[in-house]
Amino acid sequence: MSRVRQNRSVAEIRAFRGLRYDETLAGPLGDLICPPYDVIDDADRERLVERSPFNFVRVELPRPDGDPYAAAAATLSGWRQRKVLKPESADAIYVHDHEFAIGKARARRRGVHVALRLHALDEGIVMPHELTFPKAKADRLALLRATRANTSAVFGLYADARGEVASALDRAIGGGAQRPTAEATVGDERHRLWTIGDRVTIGLVRDALAKRRVYIADGHHRYETALAYLTEHGAAPEDAPVRFTLAYLAALDDPGLRIFGTHRIVRGDGAVEDAIGRFFEASPIDRGAIEDLQPGIVVARDGRYRQLQVRPDADLSAVRPAWRELPVALAEELLLKTARERGVEISYEHDLERAIAAAEQGATAILVRAVDPATLQRVADAGERLPQKTTYFYPKVPAGLVVRPLD
Repeated sequence: MSRVRQNRSVAEIRAFRGLRYDETLAGPLGDLICPPYDVIDDADRERLVERSPFNFVRVELPRPDGDPYAAAAATLSGWRQRKVLKPESADAIYVHDHEFAIGKARARRRGVHVALRLHALDEGIVMPHELTFPKAKADRLALLRATRANTSAVFGLYADARGEVASALDRAIGGGAQRPTAEATVGDERHRLWTIGDRVTIGLVRDALAKRRVYIADGHHRYETALAYLTEHGAAPEDAPVRFTLAYLAALDDPGLRIFGTHRIVRGDGAVEDAIGRFFEASPIDRGAIEDLQPGIVVARDGRYRQLQVRPDADLSAVRPAWRELPVALAEELLLKTARERGVEISYEHDLERAIAAAEQGATAILVRAVDPATLQRVADAGERLPQKTTYFYPKVPAGLVVRPLD
């Protein structure tokens, strides 16, 4: 377990002069924003490129030809020079309502885009909950060096049981009656953005957030990249832009917060079956019994479904104590560890139906229920991290809605 240092400091947010699209030059905002880089595949990227010559994917995920990072920097610089992306007239924070469909219902998550002061992850102020991949951090660091801008936000969560932050944000936008600065519709998602430049209002939001820890939901790689970039500029003044990063902050108890499980798809090798026999008791179940994944771990293959329960005599000494009640962590440590060591292909899928479809085509799907916000908070507060790709927060915070330059 990593240790979290006791520290009397608190989370610090600031307003900043964001870059935003001028829709009179660039076109409708819904054609310009894009998902964060790590959920865009090649086909997605091509669709986004075709949507608009100014779609932000050209900066967020540049084509890997030649020097992609130099290309992203040149694109961003060109758009700024042409005023396609324009700086705010003054420092601001940005309240963001994100509406989306869940089945036949609609939901809304409210957050605020701010500049968040960077803290080392052992200081107990900004709390990670998930392990990271070195390759992804190297990619994001190269992009940050080239563009000198936070192109997409770290998605952070905070506890707000008394609704103090929610009240401050609601007042900032006049209870939602104030006209948004910008609006966008992408598929079934709708975005409304309010630019808040009033210093008193900013101060109220800042003071409400300062009492809380920030838990990283999405964007661990982006946050650790910002820390690495800060290390390269260690002599920077305390108020220098490099000492902050772009963050979108929402409440842990926001009714629109959705976390999906991330299922594992294994192709080839018998390591999973070997591990089932060693660590688990397996019971056949019907397809309909897995919809809410209450059993914790279900293994699907060739139309058969098995619920797994850890054997009473299983040796769990290699599993971190904080992980032993978490299905996704048990799946990683007990079912997949040997497969990874053998170089077996393992992919990730948050959509249950697509995971089951893969299992019907010869793969083994390890289906796990989502981690709830309280568990995420408990694990982070204990100084632990969950395996990579444990959580899938939905919907993703788009890139290009607000950009934070470091110059």
